[in-house]
Amino acid sequence: MVSTTLLPAAIAILFISIIVYTSPCASFNAETGGTDGFSVRLMHRDSPQSPLYDPTLTVADRSSAAVRRSISRLNYFESVMSSSPMEIAPKLTPGTGEYLMFFHLGTPPAPVYAIADTGSHLTWIQCLPCKSCYNQTQPIFDPSKSSTYEKVPCSSPACGALQVERCTVDTKSCYYDVVYGDGSVTMGVLSGDTLTFEDPFRNNVTFRNVAFGCSDDTSGLYERDQGGVVGLDRNPFSLISQLSVKQFSYCMVPPNQDDSGSRMQFGSNAVISGDMTPLASESTAYYYLTLEGISVGNDKLPIPDGIFSLTQDSKGGFVIDSGATYTMLRVEAFLPLVDALGEKIKLQKKDDPRNRFELCFVAGSFDELASAPVITFHFKDADIVLPQQNTYTKAFDWLWCLAMLPSLHISILGNFQQQNFHVGYDISKKLVSFAASDCAAF
Repeated sequence: MVSTTLLPAAIAILFISIIVYTSPCASFNAETGGTDGFSVRLMHRDSPQSPLYDPTLTVADRSSAAVRRSISRLNYFESVMSSSPMEIAPKLTPGTGEYLMFFHLGTPPAPVYAIADTGSHLTWIQCLPCKSCYNQTQPIFDPSKSSTYEKVPCSSPACGALQVERCTVDTKSCYYDVVYGDGSVTMGVLSGDTLTFEDPFRNNVTFRNVAFGCSDDTSGLYERDQGGVVGLDRNPFSLISQLSVKQFSYCMVPPNQDDSGSRMQFGSNAVISGDMTPLASESTAYYYLTLEGISVGNDKLPIPDGIFSLTQDSKGGFVIDSGATYTMLRVEAFLPLVDALGEKIKLQKKDDPRNRFELCFVAGSFDELASAPVITFHFKDADIVLPQQNTYTKAFDWLWCLAMLPSLHISILGNFQQQNFHVGYDISKKLVSFAASDCAAF
């Protein structure tokens, strides 16, 4: 039986944000710094170099936290897909994520670590002076110290596109104020400032007048120490759209390796190579793929037709997401996968004491799983073979578990399964590419 603690209803931590639209004629369009390609450093939240790293957590603690974040992420997508178009607007930024993007904001540049999120629209960070801010390790951004900071005026098209908004009497700036479905609250000023990335050679790549949410009142169930979110979906108001980026890619280093190698590449620097599969939908900002089947070894799983299809009303489907940890599969596919692996792998099976994972094996080391049959995801025009390191996670020092979870409706390819792949997004050609790589050496 699939543990009910892993199903979407188990943990409902739904975070909501404001959609921002920056029209081509708005004064808060990003202006490029004269480059057609650049890269950004990424860092896993559990890397010792991360500002979110907690050395007191055990392997089991980190695994449990990753499961909670995955389920929260699943609930976020489920909530978006179950909403009508009018209800979707205030539900577009989840509060969890795995890989942090490092950049500078303002003049002089202030360092910022924020979640890199292909499933989110608005880029937002916490700002001083705080009326109420949640704890974060890094200093909170102080807009008064930036000579290039501006508040978006009420007359701006970006402000007019806010579905929940008000303008302050004293400054006429665009101020958003939202009470979330889970009781969380975020309030702040829609703003614009200079965004600076550092390339691998420590050269600065600068973009001016990038619109973002400057939150000065944030309370509720937000992730402790999270500095903000960088929206990377296909929506017109994401960072990708503001910078007019047509291609981007990332290569994610697992947290137990030297994380300095993780990078996200934009524009001409993007790595679009290897197996390529088309995006499944042009009607949504999210990156949906067509998954046609799953194999264990040479045996294709008996999965009912249409399990991974995106319906006409944008329900279900299979989405690739940088913010989710573990892959989530519809139970109609998850159960046959668990059965096939349990039958083919001859190691001792044991229930997860914390009831997080469905299939676990007793092993003194990861090497004992080396002979396990590989899992292949059969996407349209592309077969992606998952290495064992992308398939099993250490739940305890003596227990290794299948790093996938069940879902009722939507399926998600999580970042655990994307590690050590160059994953490329070609927005103009509407495809996603996968090329196996040692990301730490890149």
